[in-house]
Amino acid sequence: MYNKTLKRRELKYFINNADYLNLVNTISHFFLKDKNISEKGYYHIRSLYFDNKSNDSYYEKIDGIEKKKKFRIRIYDLRSNPIKLEIKSKVNNIVLKETMLISKQDMEDIISGDYSCLLNSNNSIAKKIYYYFIKDYYKPVILIDYKREAYYFDLNKIRITFDKEIKKNEINPISLFKKDINMSPVFNNFKIILEIKYTDSIPTWIKNLLQTPRFEKCAISKYSLSRYMEN
Repeated sequence: MYNKTLKRRELKYFINNADYLNLVNTISHFFLKDKNISEKGYYHIRSLYFDNKSNDSYYEKIDGIEKKKKFRIRIYDLRSNPIKLEIKSKVNNIVLKETMLISKQDMEDIISGDYSCLLNSNNSIAKKIYYYFIKDYYKPVILIDYKREAYYFDLNKIRITFDKEIKKNEINPISLFKKDINMSPVFNNFKIILEIKYTDSIPTWIKNLLQTPRFEKCAISKYSLSRYMEN
């Protein structure tokens, strides 16, 4: 069974459309486009997030807890393959993403509250998720959509992403493959989230290329931001 753990650092910024266009024009001379980008110039990410009765994943972020975690199911371009079940943890500035692939049937079972499929293999990530979901009764709480444009540079696995048109649905957050879900914007479409992801360090010339000191650096979480806007 597919079982992947990725450890890296992440920097996040709010940028406007003019900065986005300037950055894409600049980095396209040095970075490669992500292979998943379609002819439209982006790929569509849909994530279903889980939380427990105490909303720990939400409040860990809002309260600035140094050690925090989120659980989600993620699909791309509304396709049923791959379907990823993930734990995303953060300790200080280090992000750990643990990913396993699940079937559509397993996804439906997990969403409905039947987690027994997670015990059908020797997968350590599955067992960890099962432990938390049973212990604290996690359930689906919000569906989040956005368009992503991504570029990468092999040195230190540097990855640049631009996330646009971030939308949410908390009323019916379980219809992962439907195209016509009523989604509401998280913030106005003039805001774009720039993320810089890397394993070790960023060379000075790339820092100069990106000109990040000009941007608004934020501890942005699409999950907490989307739920916070509803409160």
